[in-house]
Amino acid sequence: MTDATAPALNGGLSETALVARACAKDRAAFQALVREARKPLRTVVRRLVGHPEDTEDIVQETLLRAWDGIAEFQGKSRFSTWLCAIGTRLAIDHLRRQQRWRPEAQVAYANLCASNEQYGMEAMGAIMAPEFSYEVREHIAYCFVCVGRSLPPDDQAALVLRDVMGMDTREAAKALEVTESVLRHRLSAARREMTQTYEGLCSLVSKQGICYQCKGLREAAPQARRGEPVPTIETMVERLAIVRNADIDTGKSQIMHDVFWQRTKEIEAAGAGSIEPESDCGQDA
Repeated sequence: MTDATAPALNGGLSETALVARACAKDRAAFQALVREARKPLRTVVRRLVGHPEDTEDIVQETLLRAWDGIAEFQGKSRFSTWLCAIGTRLAIDHLRRQQRWRPEAQVAYANLCASNEQYGMEAMGAIMAPEFSYEVREHIAYCFVCVGRSLPPDDQAALVLRDVMGMDTREAAKALEVTESVLRHRLSAARREMTQTYEGLCSLVSKQGICYQCKGLREAAPQARRGEPVPTIETMVERLAIVRNADIDTGKSQIMHDVFWQRTKEIEAAGAGSIEPESDCGQDA
């Protein structure tokens, strides 16, 4: 991208001009670049990690790495793409240090909410908070990230970059520092694993699915704050369309999901809770 065609960002300066100044250690120029790129960076990290505090830690580490290494940016892509690539690799490193979650992590948490008074009251307190509204599409997106945590981190990253963030194969492979062939292999494995998991887990996909959380949470919310009805989802393509457009960072259900992330992280680290459904949340009597 030439300086003449690059978009103007700050006081009429192009991205190329701002990068040149940032390379000369002009912090104001770097901050101008970050203002435009921070949202996509946070989005991709949140879609990988889920947990809000872990997300913020990785975003901050990404910005530090970018500032220290700005001279390495060659301008062959947008600054935001370069920044997201750094954040993605840091998120993968973080996930590798964590225990992979069980695909039924939400079932285990629901069971503990039903049997543990502290967990149950905490979850209900978030749902009854005056600023809370249940948005089923936000919960579907939350669920997608939660289930994605059961994948190998490299496979999960391929899925998020290609199918959620909309990068093409070349961009995603470059971000992950792999060949396009390796990227396609990981993407195929992730799609296959997620499809199989949802077929056995999600009642929106299969009548035999053991998780009814979308319906149960909507019914638990105050009548005036239940949002749209639970949709029918028959394919992964339909689910991905919802996931791409849902806000899991600042949405109307954020207060509830932040509690869910905190507790699920603790539960999965300990391997606690049964993954067999023990509560009737959302199931028809």
